[in-house]
Amino acid sequence: MRKIIYILTLLTLGNTYAQSNIKVSEKAPEINITDWIENVPNDKNLNDKYIVLEFWASWCGPCIAAVPHMNKIQQEFKQKDLYYISITDESIKKVERSLKRIDFNSIVVTDLTKKTQVNFGDGIKGLDKFPLTVLIDKTGIIKWIGEPKNLNSSIMSKFLTNANTANRNYNSEKAVIQKEQNKTFDLIDLLFNKELKYYFELQETEGKESVKQSMGTSIIKLKSYSLQDIYNDVLNIKNDQLKLPENIERKRFDLIYKNIEEPENLNSLEKDILKKLNLEKQTAFKPTKINMVSIQDQSLLEETLEKLFSAKSDADDKIIFTAYTIDKMLDELSNVSSTPFKFNHKNETKYDFIIGVKSETDIINSLKSYGLTIKEENSKIEYITLINRK
Repeated sequence: MRKIIYILTLLTLGNTYAQSNIKVSEKAPEINITDWIENVPNDKNLNDKYIVLEFWASWCGPCIAAVPHMNKIQQEFKQKDLYYISITDESIKKVERSLKRIDFNSIVVTDLTKKTQVNFGDGIKGLDKFPLTVLIDKTGIIKWIGEPKNLNSSIMSKFLTNANTANRNYNSEKAVIQKEQNKTFDLIDLLFNKELKYYFELQETEGKESVKQSMGTSIIKLKSYSLQDIYNDVLNIKNDQLKLPENIERKRFDLIYKNIEEPENLNSLEKDILKKLNLEKQTAFKPTKINMVSIQDQSLLEETLEKLFSAKSDADDKIIFTAYTIDKMLDELSNVSSTPFKFNHKNETKYDFIIGVKSETDIINSLKSYGLTIKEENSKIEYITLINRK
């Protein structure tokens, strides 16, 4: 099973499960709200309230995936002194984009000062894990900390009757994960080494569970990946377009790659992989059907507000694309569709997308909602055969 983790800021890279500043049974830090955006209550005083506080972000796929579950919890447990608050530190404009496509039943707010995220995070930089849910009782004491998907009816019932809901293992589980992460490659030096423009390292591993961490395409860390998965997840070559030598098929690799001068150009990465594994590439083009994509209504495209990073994050039956070109987004969608997608224009502008991927029809309808039109055409697709060099 592959786990894909998209690390979105320099400060959190390699530190996804850092020590939290909050603990169960202790007093909750102050909740600072700069803007009340959606489902605003008449009474904004948070004192003497039961609070289900959920930290989320528009770029976070698991956050978006958790919304239906949290809506269901809210539907089941309703009372006047119970507030469900979904808090972010993003701009109102960013939040409103998500609200156009995702139905939050909770009170949606933002803290542009980031004080809440810092206080509930590591106390210095902010949160180290998304999404994060915190249950706070009427006296301001933290009763439960965890992922929203793990919040269930039993926990909520105990929370509202002041019974013991403490998940004692939350912090210890994070410590175990952090310890395990420290055994793998450390990207911090790679990130902050301004002199190092390009870096490549590939080594065979016996690991079984695959993990991907990336910052766009400029820095990529893979743990226990097959070569086929590297081509699929990184180089956007579908499995049926690639044939490997038998001696390579079952092997797994750890990879670290950095290219800050040409982050969108992955040709150098592929060349280094082939050289390291002593492989030669043969290509052939075969006729196939493709979905040709054009811009029909430019006004429906949402140019990104994110200036620091590009990211892709899975949200169950959706994929969240942040600061992606249409071309790059379609490459990614081709990996989850039976028919490839191709853009018929040259456009380097970066946009934000939320694309349903339950079926090809779902993908097409999502693209249409962004003013894109799709037409099936005949084309030729590259098929790759890798052979051992003699």
